[in-house]
Amino acid sequence: MLSNNIIYINVFIHRENRIVRMPLEEIVAMAVLTQIKQEFHIEMIKVQGIVARTQLVRLMRAYDGAGCSNHYGCDICDEGHCIQLEDNNRLKEIWGDEYENRVKIVEKAVRETEGVIMTFDNKPIDARFHDTCGGSTENSESVMAREIVYLRRVLCDYCTESPNWDDSKSISVKELEEKLNVKFPSLKPTLKTSIESFFDDVKRDEYGRVISIKISGKEFKGTEIIELLGLNSTRFSFSPTIIAFVTRGKGDGLGLCQYGGNQMALEGKNYLEILNYYFTGIEIKKIEAPCIEKPLSGRIIMLDPGHGGENSHDYIGVNGTSEKELVLKISQKLKASLEELGAKVSMTRDKDEYVSLSNRAQMANKLRPDFFLSVHLNGYANPSIHGCEIYYYRSDKESETLAKSIMANLTKDGEILDRGIRVADFYLLREVNVGSLHLELEYITNPNKELKLNDETYIDKVIARITAGFVEYYKY
Repeated sequence: MLSNNIIYINVFIHRENRIVRMPLEEIVAMAVLTQIKQEFHIEMIKVQGIVARTQLVRLMRAYDGAGCSNHYGCDICDEGHCIQLEDNNRLKEIWGDEYENRVKIVEKAVRETEGVIMTFDNKPIDARFHDTCGGSTENSESVMAREIVYLRRVLCDYCTESPNWDDSKSISVKELEEKLNVKFPSLKPTLKTSIESFFDDVKRDEYGRVISIKISGKEFKGTEIIELLGLNSTRFSFSPTIIAFVTRGKGDGLGLCQYGGNQMALEGKNYLEILNYYFTGIEIKKIEAPCIEKPLSGRIIMLDPGHGGENSHDYIGVNGTSEKELVLKISQKLKASLEELGAKVSMTRDKDEYVSLSNRAQMANKLRPDFFLSVHLNGYANPSIHGCEIYYYRSDKESETLAKSIMANLTKDGEILDRGIRVADFYLLREVNVGSLHLELEYITNPNKELKLNDETYIDKVIARITAGFVEYYKY
């Protein structure tokens, strides 16, 4: 991910059908060239660069993003699914003679804001933007059905000069019926109809003849209408064949108004002022490049040593080794190992005490770590049974991936048997609202394994391998 302090992003290139590792800032520039309008001020281009970079970092696995959902093992693809990108040939078609000049301006804007993103609660925001808000941006819950505190409505009179401030589109009644899957009533001479503010207050006699009608606020007798319009009868109705929809603004109204931001730039506002105007309560800061010496930097992990306290119901080895004491020791050593590589680690218990499952879940849900790992030792009546089992909650694909990484490291020399990675409906897996795993490290009821688990050198090796599993999961 990191070479000479350059942040890299993994991009699936569809025409080559492969993943390519590219500098993040290069992809930011490509995205900005796709997103901006020709007349945009350089401060607005800086704004768009920070928006694009935030969108990309939010997807990157190295920063706890989900990556591309269409192509496993990459951060984004170039198919428009993750972020809109155009290749150089297409961009040359779009920009024409202005291409070379625009590239220089964009590269300057991206360079001057290198690494800068928008965050909320120390995480990259959903950096939404649209063309023209038409007078005010929108609250997130009006568009996305959920409240996001930094996507709040703000009044905006900066985009009045946008070419998309006002627009109209005419659609035939037939097309409306097809696209909306509706059927308008068949036209009959006596059909009760009105088109508000155009045709209304139609009064008819008992035979269906129009006595009077208001047209654009002016009242006419039915007899006047047939004379002025050359109709055959006062038994008439009316129906449009073309509907004109008049719009103000362009886009869903969430986040940054591009033309509004450009006008603010033209009026002397800088990129920080523009971003803080359209996004509420954000922090604008430079991201830290992933560190080779601290590959888990910024990760928050919660360890849950199983059992504890009186009446723990833990397994006891044939030589008297207590599961609750050993998993606490393993968790404490694992905590130190993970913290040495930059992670912030919390534990549900750090001594021999009873902590209810509900309290453990509450701790995790309050902290909201990147992962929750519950550590246990297994037991069985047959003392020859041994090996490691790892459980995750159904559909939790990220936890399954981490489980595979930990299992592969634990079992790579054959000392620990791989007994499988399985789906389970355990209370903590179900109730903890972050990625979570239940690790059954080994069978304490196997005398040989119990002996090994009391060997400090062996325990240190196990800790190193679990740690390596975390590092490999986050490593790209």
